[in-house]
Order: sequence, then structure tokens, then C-alpha cells
Amino acid sequence: MTSVLFPLDPGRFARQEPDGLPLVAVPHAGGTAHAYRGWTEPARARGLRVFGVRTAMPTDPDSPERTVRARARRLAESLAELGEPCVLVGHSLGGLIAAEAVLHLERHLADAVPALLVVCATNPPHLPRPVPVAGGTEEEAVDFLRTVGGTPPQVLADPGMRELAVAMLRNDLASLRDYAWDGRRLTTPTAVYAGRTDPVAPPDSLAEWTGAAEQVTTRVFDSGHFFPHDSTAHLLDAIRLDLAGSRAAPAPGRPRPAHRP
Repeated sequence: MTSVLFPLDPGRFARQEPDGLPLVAVPHAGGTAHAYRGWTEPARARGLRVFGVRTAMPTDPDSPERTVRARARRLAESLAELGEPCVLVGHSLGGLIAAEAVLHLERHLADAVPALLVVCATNPPHLPRPVPVAGGTEEEAVDFLRTVGGTPPQVLADPGMRELAVAMLRNDLASLRDYAWDGRRLTTPTAVYAGRTDPVAPPDSLAEWTGAAEQVTTRVFDSGHFFPHDSTAHLLDAIRLDLAGSRAAPAPGRPRPAHRP
């Protein structure tokens, strides 16, 4: 299998041997690894090196199966090929894919389980949620993109770019229509982060993550759905703290609130 992971180091480091703990970042619905380009330098300053996850375009005739579990399985196999401990971070839909990937590793490839799973702006997977813009018009999809943020205005203003953005969003969200969590709880230390004003994954759902994971730490950031990119430095600092504290796990079934950046 060809790995879906690739390093996102800045160009000036291209001739240097990368170092630091791998941080693998899974993008949100409709997003690509490009969203994490701005993470590379602050991550490097904190002893982390960022890996992106390849996303197939909806126009690609060779696009692989795009269900949540199929994408999670490919991610899990690529993490196993990485051959070293890592932090796995997923944003929104990417958080669900990351959680499913860890479930797969816990069952089939335990040696490759991440040191820490971080899910950002992701609703608890065992609770049913309506799929945004399911079957809606392009205008409704564009309104959704404007509401949650994260899409540059120039993309939505350009007809061709807007059409691609909507197609990528719908293609990703379609993977949720028949999805259901299988009832198992993650045993890997799990940090769950939320944006205080996020309309998609509100912070009041954080405590419910104990239904899907045994060791849960929660944090709330002063931003919306795209807080991972609005508050990258604070988020990376939180990851370092939660990574250091992951061995001191809370009692199963009870989330451990952390300070709120």
C-alpha cells in the first residue's frame, strides 16, 4: 500500500534530516493537508514535525473508497508504516477518521498505536448527528462554508473554485450518511478540544466523549470551528502538555478538564 502520509516541512529545511516527534494531521471535511502548512514552524519549535494526509479529489477517477472506515484503515496502515510513535490530530470529520484509525490499530496493529489522539471540533462519534448540507443545494453548501469559516472568501467568490470546494465538502460529508460507531471505547489517551463558539461541535458535547474513549482530557479554546488554525500555537502547547500528562490517566468514564486556552 502507498502511504497516505507525507511531511509538511518548510522548504528551507528540505536538505536537513527531519527530527522531532511526528504529528500527523487529518483535515476537516472539504479540506486538504494544505490547511496545516502554517503549523510546521511552530510545531518544529516545540519538538514536533508535521505530516499531512493525502486527500483524493472528487474528480479523480481513481479515487479510493471514501467511507470513514476505509479512509481510517488506510490511515492506520500508513501510521504502522511510519514505524515510530506519533501524535495523531484530526479536525472535525478528520477527528472521526483519526478515532476510527486508532480503533483499527488497537485491534490489529497495537505496536503502531499513537502516543496521543487529539480530536478537534469533533462531535462524540456514538451520538447521532444530522449530516450538514445533506442533499442540499449549492447555495446551502456555500452558506454552510461561510457559517463555519475556514474557506477564503476569494474561493467562494470564484465560480470554478467554489464548485470544487462544494464538491469536496459534499464528497467528504457523504461518507457520514451510513456511518455508525461500533460501540467499542478507545483505550489510547485521548485529548478532546472544542471551540467556545463552534456551531457544529459545541463544547457542551465534550463530556460525552467518555462514551467513546476511556482516557479523556478536554480543553476549550476561545474561537469557533476553525480554532486549530486560529490558535495554532496555543493548541500545540496544549498537545505538548497533554502528551506529557497522558500517562497520568483519569479514572475511566470521567473526563479530565484541563485549563482553557
